Amino acid sequence: MKEVHLLGQAEMPALRIVSLAPSLTETLFFLGLGSKVVGVTEQCNYPDEVRDWEKIGSFAYPNLQKIRRLKPDLVLALDHIHSRFLDELRDYTIPVLVLNPKSVEGIFEGMEEIARLAGEEEQGRALVSSLRKRVREVWQRLKSHPPRVFRLMMGKSIGTPTRSSYQYDAIRLAGGNPLLLDYDRPYTSISSEEVLSFDPEVIISCGRKDEKEPRRRCPGCRVKKPPCLTVVGKIGTWEGWKTTSAVREGRVYPIPCKFLCRPGPRLVEGIEWMSELFQTKA
Repeated sequence: MKEVHLLGQAEMPALRIVSLAPSLTETLFFLGLGSKVVGVTEQCNYPDEVRDWEKIGSFAYPNLQKIRRLKPDLVLALDHIHSRFLDELRDYTIPVLVLNPKSVEGIFEGMEEIARLAGEEEQGRALVSSLRKRVREVWQRLKSHPPRVFRLMMGKSIGTPTRSSYQYDAIRLAGGNPLLLDYDRPYTSISSEEVLSFDPEVIISCGRKDEKEPRRRCPGCRVKKPPCLTVVGKIGTWEGWKTTSAVREGRVYPIPCKFLCRPGPRLVEGIEWMSELFQTKA
């Protein structure tokens, strides 16, 4: 599937836009399109002003009837989360721009398409160009011998991005050498043995440092043990993991959700942040 595709016939410029994900809301405001936003999800919390916007339910369970009543010219959706709702939105004759980012460049192209549909193509191209420039500057500063980096995502099992994920691409652009998993799906579960065989020199994980207060749950969170509440210091106590180079050298870091979990403009800040981690020895 393409990283960006439009379902339905969108009127241009789109004057009323509904966002179905925090990353898409952040993108709209980054592009200067906040005045056109008529609906966001309960989880949309950046920029601060969006907390007062009309809510259309959870990003995982949007209220389609409410979306219909808002009469949007365009709905922004993420393929892997919202695919089951697309047929119904199409029945309502609501145009939907579906983003399926598998790379950082795919995210940038999606931003440019959003700006084009909103009638701000030139402004959008200039803003996205500034993001591309920052990524190029990171790449130009990189040293040789990139460290082996393992991105830890936890649920019922150990999860991590594959080569088909924008997170994998972001880690690579930041100067890391991520575990190569050549799958079509963007994320997969793997065994501890696979991680230990890779012997990561850096581990970046959802969670928090030991001394930090637990963060508040996001609105609508239904996960019994959210990964963002994990204490990353405990990773070194897992069977076998204390033998990894990352744990032995004290290079296990929590990574804020805003830097890597949201395929939006702040991902570039995350690439810059990770680059500093990867290039600095503990």
